[in-house]
Amino acid sequence: MKRADKVNLPKLPAQLLHFPAGGAYGSGMTNISRRNLLYAFGVAYATPLIGAQTPSRRAAIAKPGESRFPFASQQFAQSATCKLTNEDSAGACSIFELGSPPKFGPPRHVHHREDEWYYVLAGDFIFEVGVEQHSLSTGASIWLPRDIAHCWANAGATNGKVILLCQPGGFEKFFDEAAQGPPLTSQDPGDLHKLHALHARYGMELLGPPLFPSTPHVTDQR
Repeated sequence: MKRADKVNLPKLPAQLLHFPAGGAYGSGMTNISRRNLLYAFGVAYATPLIGAQTPSRRAAIAKPGESRFPFASQQFAQSATCKLTNEDSAGACSIFELGSPPKFGPPRHVHHREDEWYYVLAGDFIFEVGVEQHSLSTGASIWLPRDIAHCWANAGATNGKVILLCQPGGFEKFFDEAAQGPPLTSQDPGDLHKLHALHARYGMELLGPPLFPSTPHVTDQR
C-alpha cells in the first residue's frame, strides 16, 4: 500500500480545543465546542486563500493616447503610454503602447524577472531572440520568456508601434527611470556604466548594441 504524502496542517489555537485532564481522546472529546471547531478549521483553511486575493476588483480604462502611469519625461510620454500599471493589475502585469522610429530599437539585453509579449500594431519589426531572427509585420506577435537574450528594432522606413505586455508588473518604473538617464543606445563609457547599473537594479543585463548601431542617440524612445 502506497504511503500517503505527509500534509502539514496549520496549528489550531489551543484555547479553541478544551480537553480535560482525563485524556485528549477519551470522553472529554465531547467538551469541544462544535462552533469552536468549525471556526478553527475555517480560519486555518481560509487564511491562505484570503491572503492570495487581490486588494480590489475594478476595471482599468485607458483612453486613446492616455497613459495610466505619469512618466516624468514628457518626451518619452509622447511616444510611449502605459495602458495598465502594476497597481491596476495587483502585480500581475503591465501593458504599454510603444512607438518606434525607423531603424530604432533597444540594445541586446536579458530579463531575469519579466516575461514579455509583443504585438505589432504598425510597421515591420525584427526580433533577435537568442541566435534566431524573426520578422514581424502588422498583426504579428511574439512571446519572449525571461532569461533569453534578445533585442528588436523597427526595420521599416516609417514609424512603427507595438503593444508590450510584461509579467509580472512594474516595468513602468524602469521605463520612467531610463527615460531620465543617458540614451539606451549610447556607447559612451560613462553612459554605459550608468546603463549597466540601471539594468541591474531591475533584474536585467545589458549585453550588446542594438540591431542598428548607427541609430541616433535619442532619449524619447525606449
